[in-house]
Parts: sequence; structure tokens; C-alpha cells
Amino acid sequence: MITCHQKHLVARCKERGYSLADVMPCVVKQTGDLWVIDETHPSYPHPRVPLEPECLAGTELKKLLRMVGITDTPNCTCNTRAARMDMMGCQWVRENLDTVVGWLEEEAGERGLPFVRAAGAALVNLAVRRAEAKSRGSVSI
Repeated sequence: MITCHQKHLVARCKERGYSLADVMPCVVKQTGDLWVIDETHPSYPHPRVPLEPECLAGTELKKLLRMVGITDTPNCTCNTRAARMDMMGCQWVRENLDTVVGWLEEEAGERGLPFVRAAGAALVNLAVRRAEAKSRGSVSI
């Protein structure tokens, strides 16, 4: 367990590509600005080592969304989540498909856009295939 000021956890999250909401389960106690953090909890913002360097599924997902007119905004978590996907690699994205689709659904709700989970999953899978093809030097799908 570690004790720190809230701003330090926020800074650690930003540095390592997490949102504060992603890591809140590791916060054991809040006393004003002092927080007790369980650094052994799975949601703690540990440094990430990419499973597959250069397999940038988050970047590809942003490109696909941009093609249909959906871009990041100043108050969305899009860039943080895309960076996390890029950092973790395509295998992680495949293994955490429900989480990533949930991110898309959450953002669609924030923007008042309709959302179909199957379409979201298909879009994420396409982004993974495109990223894998690029990482192999193949022609993009």
C-alpha cells in the first residue's frame, strides 16, 4: 500500500496511458487529497510493455472512426484509450474486445450516437487486422 496525493495518481495515470476512472478500483481509501493505493491491485497503472511492438490497433481504430466523421474531442477519452490499445498490442485488444467495445459504447452514449455492439466489435476487429497487416509490412486491409 502507498499513500499519495490525488494529483500524483492522476499524473501517473496520464504518464502511463490510463484514465483515472480505469484505475479507481486500486484506491483503497480517500481522506481528502490523500489517497491510499493498493499498487498490487490489477487496476493499478503499472507501466505497460507492448505485447506486439508496432501493432497499433488504437491508431487504426481512430482512422476508421475518422472515415465516418467521428473524431476525438477535447473532453473525450479517445486518445488515452487509443494510446493504451497501441501500447498493449493487438493480442491484448483481441483478448479485451468487450472492454474496448464498451469504451466505444460509452463514448457513443456521451455523444448521443446510436450504438450496436456487434458493429462495434466488427470495427475493432477490422482495426486489429489492419494494424497486424501494417506491422507485418503487408498491404492494409
